[in-house]
Parts: sequence; C-alpha cells; structure tokens
Amino acid sequence: MEHASAAGMTTVVVPEERRLPEAGLNGIILRWAFIDKAISGFGALALAWATIVLLGGFSTLIKQKDFWFVTIISFLEATRLGICKIS
Repeated sequence: MEHASAAGMTTVVVPEERRLPEAGLNGIILRWAFIDKAISGFGALALAWATIVLLGGFSTLIKQKDFWFVTIISFLEATRLGICKIS
C-alpha cells in the first residue's frame, strides 16, 4: 500500500504479518516429539546396559537388590519395545 508524504515521496507500508493459529500447536507437538525421542533413546540405552550387565557376567559382581532392578528394567524395556514394534 502506498501513501504520499509531504515531501512528495511515496512510502511503502508492509502489512502486519499474522501468526497462524496452528503455529503454537506445531511448537508444542515438536517439543513433545523431541522429548519422546529422547526418552526412547534413554530407554534403549537402559536396555542395552541391563542386557550387558545380565548377560555379560557382571551379575555376580552386583548386589541381589541391584540385580533385580536390572532384571526389571530389561524386561520392562523389552516389553515396551515389543509392543511398539507390534503397533
């Protein structure tokens, strides 16, 4: 849109940029996806660590309580990964 000024020059006025209503939702979904991927990555690392501890012979070096925690972690993560693959 052009307007005439007192000096005889024309100036161009740029209309305001409107923010789309879904822009806020896109940001939330992007953050959620990043957090979900990070949690899945940590879960895979926990499963790998638990598997190495259990099958690598380190289970004789840890306390019984820690052994059961490692066993539970590995079963939960393996179940979660199996369910995700099926879905």
